[in-house]
Amino acid sequence: MYRDEVIEEVWRIRDEYVKQHHCNLDEIVADLQRRQAEHPARIVDRRQPRPLENPQRESRPYSS
Repeated sequence: MYRDEVIEEVWRIRDEYVKQHHCNLDEIVADLQRRQAEHPARIVDRRQPRPLENPQRESRPYSS
């Protein structure tokens, strides 16, 4: 079976983070909200659509 070292590292870091917050979702959410308040410019707000870079260009499906 293929082992992806990057994925394993991400899972390990995730597990450590969850353990720091006692597997408590309320603690995790509070920590993430605190981090977001400290660095609001680093958070991407996906609720607002980005303007098109080239509005004249139409998107067309690929033809064969």
